[in-house]
Amino acid sequence: MHQGNTTFNTEEIEIHIRTYRSLLKSTGEVAINQLITSHNSMKSILHEKGSKDEVDMSAFIYVLLRLPFCMSNVKKVILGQSYDVFANHGFGQITGWKMVAAPGRRRMMYFDGRDTLAVYIASVTDVDDLITLLTAFQIEWNKFHQKLKNTGGNIESAAGKILEEEDIEKVKNIWGGDYIKFLTAIKYKEVDFTVRLLAGSYVEYAKSTQKWWNNISENNKDLRLDKRPVYFISSNTHSIINLLTRFVVGEEKGLIDFLYKTKDENLISLWRDIESDRSKVNRENFLYYIAKKYARINPPLVRKKAAMEKKIGIRHIAASHYLDIDAQVVEFRNLSKLQLSPQIGINTKSLAKSDAVAVNIDYPLGWAAYQVLTEIGQNVSNVRGVYIMGKAATLNGQIGDILLPTTVFDQHTKNIYVFNNSFSGRDFKNIFKTGLVLDHQKTIAAKGTFLENRELIKKWYREGYTAIEMESGPYLNAMYEFVYYNRYAENQFINLTDTPFDIGIAHYASDTPYSKAKNLGVRNLSYEGVEPTYAISLAILKKIIEKETG
Repeated sequence: MHQGNTTFNTEEIEIHIRTYRSLLKSTGEVAINQLITSHNSMKSILHEKGSKDEVDMSAFIYVLLRLPFCMSNVKKVILGQSYDVFANHGFGQITGWKMVAAPGRRRMMYFDGRDTLAVYIASVTDVDDLITLLTAFQIEWNKFHQKLKNTGGNIESAAGKILEEEDIEKVKNIWGGDYIKFLTAIKYKEVDFTVRLLAGSYVEYAKSTQKWWNNISENNKDLRLDKRPVYFISSNTHSIINLLTRFVVGEEKGLIDFLYKTKDENLISLWRDIESDRSKVNRENFLYYIAKKYARINPPLVRKKAAMEKKIGIRHIAASHYLDIDAQVVEFRNLSKLQLSPQIGINTKSLAKSDAVAVNIDYPLGWAAYQVLTEIGQNVSNVRGVYIMGKAATLNGQIGDILLPTTVFDQHTKNIYVFNNSFSGRDFKNIFKTGLVLDHQKTIAAKGTFLENRELIKKWYREGYTAIEMESGPYLNAMYEFVYYNRYAENQFINLTDTPFDIGIAHYASDTPYSKAKNLGVRNLSYEGVEPTYAISLAILKKIIEKETG
C-alpha cells in the first residue's frame, strides 16, 4: 500500500460540496437559493447552461425524472435516515402522508399534500444527490417561469416557441396527460426550496443500516445467515431471479399477443428480427422485458411468477422504514433440480450439498454501498464472493457495452484500488452478442452525477480512466476492511489482488457523458440495457455455481 494520486478533483466542485455540507451541519437547514452561485461555478457536465438565460432542457429533463411530480408545490424538503429520526424531530406523522416516487430514482419519499416533502436518505451520497437535483430544478424551473409568465394565448403554443420540438416530446413522455398542468404550474409559480437535514451523523447512518440488516436477518431466522457461507450480489430484484425461474418460457404466446396490442413498432420490429434470426438479441431476454410491461396490467402473471419463486425457496424482503433497498435470499441447495439456461452450461445437481446462500440486493446509491457491505461483513461469518452489477458512463465504448474494471479510483477516499476481477471477456463469449465486452478498464467511482465537469473528465481520461459510476469505490472500501486490520485508508494505492473471496464487478454502459443526446437522463435507457443486464446476471450465477460445485 503506498501513496495514491490526489489530482482528481477541481476546486469549484469541492467548494460547492463544502458550502452546502457546512450549512447543513451548522444550521441544519439551507436555502437552495444560497447554492446557485457555487452550483453554476462547478460547470457540471450535466448542467453546463445553468448560468445562461436559455432553459437547459437536458438538465431539466434529467431532474424531472429523478424528483417526484409534486415538486411545484414543495417549499420544504426534510431529510432523515429512518422513521425514528423523523419521529424524534416531530415528524412521526409522515407515514400518513402520501408516498410519492420519481421515474428515474429509487427513493422513499412522502408528501404532506401542502408544501413539505420528507425523504429517506441512506448515506451522504443521497444528500449530495438531492442538493444538486433540487438546485438544478430550481434554476431551470424559474428560468422557464420567467419566459412563460408574461405570454398570452395558448400556453402550449407559447412553450413551443421556447423549446425545441424534441424536448417537448421528452417532457410529454414524462408528464403524459398532465403536460398542460405542468406548463401552467411553471407559468404561474416560482419555486424556492429549503432543505433541512434532521440528523447527519455517521452514527445515524450506521443505525439505519444496522436496522435494515436486522430486518433481513429476522425475516430469515431459520436460515441462520450468520453461520452460512454467503455470496453477496448487488444487482436488481428481477434479472437473477428471472433467470432462476425462467417463467417466460411457458408464457411466450401471451406475451407476444400483448406486444402486438401495444402497437410499439420498434419492439414489434425487434421481435420479428428475433423470429427470423436477423437479430443478435436473446429471445428469452426479450420476453423478460415484455413480461415486465405485461405484469403491470396482468395480476395473474405476477401471482404465477411469485408462486414459481416461492416453490424454489426464493425469499423477498421488502425495504422497511430504513434503507430503501429491497433484498432477496436464495439457498443454493434449492436450485439443484432446476434446468437453468443452456447458456450457463452447468449441471446443478451437486448443488443439493451446498450450504451457501446468496443475498441479492437492489443496488444502492453511492456511499450507501459501503455501509451495506460493511454491515453484512460484520454479521456473517463467511463471505465467499462479492459480485457487483451496475451502470456506468463510458468514455471509450458505446451504450449497451459491458465494462469490466481492474482498477478503481474512489473519489470519496482518494484511494486507488487494483484487484483481480473474476469476470473476463471469456465469461461473456457465448452469452452476450449485442455489444462489446471491454475488460481491464480503469473506473472512477464519483461522488455524484452533477459533481463532474469537462475539465475533470478530461483529467480522468488522460490518466486512462474510461468508465464513471458511483458504487465500486465504496464497495471496495468495505472489502478493504474484510482483509486489513484497520478501517479503510485514504489517499492510498491499495492492492486487493489476493483476497480470500471472489470479487466480480461488471458495469453496462448506460450513457456517454460527452453526448447529451445519448445521456441516460434524457433518453431513458430502454432495450439497450436489457441484454448486458441479463448477460452479467448469467455470468454471476455461473461463477457462483462453479464455485459451489467445483
